Amino acid sequence: MLSGRLSVLCTAALGLLTASAQTIPGRISGNITDSSGAAVAGARITITNQGTALKWKAVSDNGGFYLVTNLPVGIYDVEVEASGFRKAEKQGYDLVDDGRITADFPLHVGSLSESVQVTAVAGDTINTVSGEISRTIDAEQVQDLALNGRNYMQLVSLIPGVALTSLDQMALTTSLSVGNQSINGNRTDSNHLMVDGGMNLDSGSNGSQINNVGVDFIQEVKVQTSAFSAQYGRNSGGSINVVTKGGGGHFHGGLFETIRNDYLDAKDYFAPVKPELRFNDFGWSLGGPIAFGPFKKNKLFFFGGQEWKKIRRFTSPSRQTLPTLAEIAGDFSDRPTSTIDFPGTKTPIPNKDLSTLMTADGRAIMNVYGAMIKYAARYTNTPTTNNATFQVLNPFNFREDILRIDWRPSEKHLFYFRYIHDNYNTIDPFGTFNASKLPTTPTQRNRPGYGPQFSYTWIISPTLVNEAKINSSWNGQRTPLQGTNWQRSTYGFQFPRTYGGNGEYPTGIPDVTVNSFASFNGPARVFLASPTTDIAISDNFTYIHDTHAIKAGGSIIRNRKDQNAATVYDGSAAFNSTGNANTTGFSLADAALGQFLTYTEAGSDPHGFFRFTQMEGYVEDTWHITRSLSIVAGMRYSYFTPTYTAANNIVNFVPSLYDPSQAVTVTPGGLIVPGSGNPFNGLIRAGNGVPADQVGRVPGATSPAALAVPAGAPRGLYNPANLFMPRFSFAWSPLGGQALVVRGGFGTFHDRTQGNLIFPQT
Repeated sequence: MLSGRLSVLCTAALGLLTASAQTIPGRISGNITDSSGAAVAGARITITNQGTALKWKAVSDNGGFYLVTNLPVGIYDVEVEASGFRKAEKQGYDLVDDGRITADFPLHVGSLSESVQVTAVAGDTINTVSGEISRTIDAEQVQDLALNGRNYMQLVSLIPGVALTSLDQMALTTSLSVGNQSINGNRTDSNHLMVDGGMNLDSGSNGSQINNVGVDFIQEVKVQTSAFSAQYGRNSGGSINVVTKGGGGHFHGGLFETIRNDYLDAKDYFAPVKPELRFNDFGWSLGGPIAFGPFKKNKLFFFGGQEWKKIRRFTSPSRQTLPTLAEIAGDFSDRPTSTIDFPGTKTPIPNKDLSTLMTADGRAIMNVYGAMIKYAARYTNTPTTNNATFQVLNPFNFREDILRIDWRPSEKHLFYFRYIHDNYNTIDPFGTFNASKLPTTPTQRNRPGYGPQFSYTWIISPTLVNEAKINSSWNGQRTPLQGTNWQRSTYGFQFPRTYGGNGEYPTGIPDVTVNSFASFNGPARVFLASPTTDIAISDNFTYIHDTHAIKAGGSIIRNRKDQNAATVYDGSAAFNSTGNANTTGFSLADAALGQFLTYTEAGSDPHGFFRFTQMEGYVEDTWHITRSLSIVAGMRYSYFTPTYTAANNIVNFVPSLYDPSQAVTVTPGGLIVPGSGNPFNGLIRAGNGVPADQVGRVPGATSPAALAVPAGAPRGLYNPANLFMPRFSFAWSPLGGQALVVRGGFGTFHDRTQGNLIFPQT
């Protein structure tokens, strides 16, 4: 791998990269004591963010304990003043996302004019106040570690307890997939991905990102693997939160470019030649203060940037079996060990010459194979297995724009706004979804993603803090077909379809499967239109009372996803000599003569207008029982509503509704005897049927076949649920301080399963 990087600073000195990052805020707490270990009450604590100079203040209680919460990610200095003691200060505390830093101060007798200053080592400090297991990957690690796809999700594999289920790391970038990492044995689609605390998952698969945040725009990545507090929900696996960079007291930024090239790459073992790879990842960023007019210094900060990824590469080598050129023309004499008979007989076809017997559609299937040969990187014209290797150009273009503003007009009010837009565009030569074995269905995958977020934090008093947030994420994914390889007229298909091809591509070729040969698909199951919108409004309230930090909050989530069912409305034919009464004895010959084993065709490509609303709430108490023991106890509640369709156009099979006396009769050939039994036996429709205002969006909504299926199931096929999730963790320092800390916890977690489990039931 050849790689390089160019960075240019916008100022002579690099300013700090943090501002008031509105994500899941952290806390700094500690005990103030005198030289004998006795508590010092009434000590004044000032906590200052080094990057922005913003300050937070607190006073120690009668037990000498203090706590400051709702602190954004950043580097902090802690200063303590008390009458009769020297002023004490510790610098360089690195507070990570949802971090919990303990900063204890033993004060020495003296005057306030005297001071003791300690420069702390920046980095993670041991958590002595809660039991969750988490790791933080900082900005330097995000940017400097070798990432062959320049995707921050690759870093999650560094965390203990994370197992990779796929080694194709480039797919994280080119497909936005995140479904290759299992955390502590959980399913790969049960992890919760966030950007600055806001949802960043597509609700269809729970396995792809809305925004693939560029590594040069990331301050840190927080990965929580177990024993989370009650404020985390929606998914039951790990929690992964990206914290974006913000402006600081000084201007900072740069130009960057990372390059990969195939000149130093090793060749894939199965590839005929080493494929070309050109990967350019370049862009810029700039952040700093805004100080003009009504905006005073250290009040308003900005950060912005753009990134482009351009990848020119070929697909991974795929070995397939194609007919010989003679077979494509109808001459099967190169198969001396195969018997080829007239269909349904034991009479051999003379010289195995099918050229005059081929049907128009059988010839069209052979034309597909003939046309695909030119796309093969290597083709051997022999009747052998895996005689063709495909490596086809797979270009990828990506652009990301990011802007964030942090504004603290006073010590009591903090506003934050962040906007991310991804423009994702790639050509998948085999089709994006339900991919063909041959490049008959090249698709252009368009997937623009948007992620605006706004929050307002109100510090009502040193012991009361409220944060309100609205987060939205949406994408407009579509996969239109490219070229003419998918069209019937390209190859001469003529068979009439039962329903006429009622879908987006009515002139498409069928899906074809030939036993022992490469299958190929038409456009019907490959095209997908699935725009998604997720909006969450939340509020979190923190109350500090003595040694208790009580936090409560709630959120309302509304999710919408419109998606077509991707049915086989252009038809699907399977050719297999086994079980076919009209076989020639050789599956490829069956295809040439039109003797299919099965044929399937859908009447339409219905759309589901999927929706769900979810309400969440929690309350938890972080209790500093003694100087060496803290516990976190909480409860999370979710009013869990299933995904439903606005048109009620989903159907389910319920075993208890199946009546054996109404079973249909099937012939020995596998065909249903007309008029026998009830073909809809055991099925039930959602809701009370298709609403009147939705009839125009549902093909066949009032047809006899649709009305023959009884209605009455819950709209989402199961009833809403009230879910309670208790959480508990502890941290115990038996030796005092951070020399030894014992932590543990437990909790219950419920998962919102991916929508793709429901979508096919339209």
